[in-house]
Amino acid sequence: MNSIISVGLLLLISSAHAETNVAKQFEDIYAKYESNSALHSEEKVKLLINLDQNIRALIDKQWSQQHQLVDTKLWKKEYEKIGIIIGGFTDTVIYTGKLLKEAKTLDVNSTYDAYTSYTDFCSNCNSFGYMPNIEGALTYAKKYPEGPFIEDTLITIGNFYDDLYKVLKFTNKERVDYKFDCFSKYINKKSLSVQIENARQSAIKYYTNVLALHSDNSSSNETIKEWLTNLKSHNSEGWHYCSD
Repeated sequence: MNSIISVGLLLLISSAHAETNVAKQFEDIYAKYESNSALHSEEKVKLLINLDQNIRALIDKQWSQQHQLVDTKLWKKEYEKIGIIIGGFTDTVIYTGKLLKEAKTLDVNSTYDAYTSYTDFCSNCNSFGYMPNIEGALTYAKKYPEGPFIEDTLITIGNFYDDLYKVLKFTNKERVDYKFDCFSKYINKKSLSVQIENARQSAIKYYTNVLALHSDNSSSNETIKEWLTNLKSHNSEGWHYCSD
C-alpha cells in the first residue's frame, strides 16, 4: 500500500476512534449527572466539579493542545442540561460552565472555592460580547497561584490588557464606539501614553506568566508566544473580548 495512503488511513482510523471515545464520555457524564440528582450538598458539589473538569478536558483541552474542535455530530439536545451546547463564534460544541455554576451555588461554605470562584469572572466566556470581570480574575490569580484554573485565569488577564492596549491606541478617527464603551471604565485621566504602555507591559507580564507554567497545552502556548511577540513589537492585532 502506498505509504501516503497508509498514513492517511491510520489518521482516519485514529480520528474515528477519538470521536467514539469523546461521544462515549459525553454519554457517561450526562448519565452520572442525571442519576445523582438526589445527592446531598457536599457530595453533589464534588460530583459537579468532577464532571465539570471532565467536560473541560474533552472540549477545551482538545483545542488548547491540538487546535481541534469537537465535531457537532457528537452533540445531543439533552446535553444542554449539563452545559454542552452548540454556539460560540463558529457554531461548534462548547461548554458554558453550567455544572461549575451549580457547584458554586451549593458550596455555601466555599470549601471548593479554588474551583467555584472561577465562575466569578468567567461565567459566559464563550458568549458574544463577553467581557471578563477583571477584578475577579486578578483576585483569583493572587489567591490561588497554583489553583486548578490558574492558566485560564492568567490568559484571561493577559487578553484583557492586550485588548485594553489596542483600545487606548485608537485615535478619535479610528475609535470604535462599542469597543471603547466596553473598556471605558478602565481608562483614567493619566497620560494616554503612560496608560498605553502600562496596558502593553501588563499583557506581556501575564502572557509570560502563562508560558512559565510549562503546561502541556502546546497549541495554546504557541498562540500565546505569537501574541507576546506581537506585543513586544508594539504590533498586537485581533480581539479577545467585546466582539461584534
